[in-house]
Amino acid sequence: MKPSKLFSLFMIGVIAAVALFGCAPAATQAPATQAPATHKVAMVTSGSTNDQGWNYNALQGIQQIKDKYGWEIAYTENAKPADQANIMRQYAQQGYDLIFAHGFEYGEAIKAVNKDFPNTMFAQINATTEGDNVVGTNFRFGELGYFTGMAAGLMTKNNKIGIVAAVDAPQVTADTDTMKTGALAVNPNADVNVSFVGDWGDLVKGQQVTQAQIDRGVDILIIMGNDFTPPAIELAKAKGIKVIAGWTIEAYPLAPDTIIVSAIQDVPGVYVGIADQLAAGTLKGNTTSVFGFAEGKQYLGKWGDTVPQEVKDQVNQAVQDYLAGKLDIGVK
Repeated sequence: MKPSKLFSLFMIGVIAAVALFGCAPAATQAPATQAPATHKVAMVTSGSTNDQGWNYNALQGIQQIKDKYGWEIAYTENAKPADQANIMRQYAQQGYDLIFAHGFEYGEAIKAVNKDFPNTMFAQINATTEGDNVVGTNFRFGELGYFTGMAAGLMTKNNKIGIVAAVDAPQVTADTDTMKTGALAVNPNADVNVSFVGDWGDLVKGQQVTQAQIDRGVDILIIMGNDFTPPAIELAKAKGIKVIAGWTIEAYPLAPDTIIVSAIQDVPGVYVGIADQLAAGTLKGNTTSVFGFAEGKQYLGKWGDTVPQEVKDQVNQAVQDYLAGKLDIGVK
């Protein structure tokens, strides 16, 4: 075959190949993966986050949000009432788009700020405040009171039960009222007395109120506070008095032979639940989420080492009956 013919055949093959590949569809690029939205989360508390209680659990809440989502967090503790609105305003100006106000006392401060920052969500814990960019959360108050009252009524030997509660506020008295109901349900002779410290963290007043209950001759104390709770447990332990503690810490490690049980509100879980809604794009204003036993955000902690099995069984069965709709404890 002559070279010119070989060349011609070669060119024909090249042209056919170009035509073939030219007709092939263009490669389709994979769609770009959209990065999940990121947010900045701030929190304001009225007390110290070292209180081993209510405010400590708030700090745990935003830290768990950071751990889960990697979002930037910031917080201010020991915020005075006159400073609350300004603190939240500064966070909103800095681009924090979810701000937790940790307590019922923040209602007016939120109202003073939220309308100026429509793209910022304000989440108030233990309260309901109206606003297009405001969400509230509440625990189902009264649940823990009833079942801890039951435990106290079953455990008392002289029928004298003392309650040391932080403040005379609806979120507190809802539980102190049902403590009486629960105790009387299992022990009609129970004498239940309530005393208020007037503050969540006053160590001196907490000791004084606890001692006054001891002087009444109580053999069971229910302690409902923050900073003053561990010292009050120690005082009761020294006097041989059994204690039910709460509402935010597991008290069993403090005194396994003194503690009957702890009443626990899962504050960090509430925080993460709000963040989950923000991440999913379902967080809406003018709404209030209520958390209790059914949602797993309120529960009884570890039973103390000296609590008889029959007491545990009776209280635990009552909880199950309540969840099954068989027991009315007067809580809506």
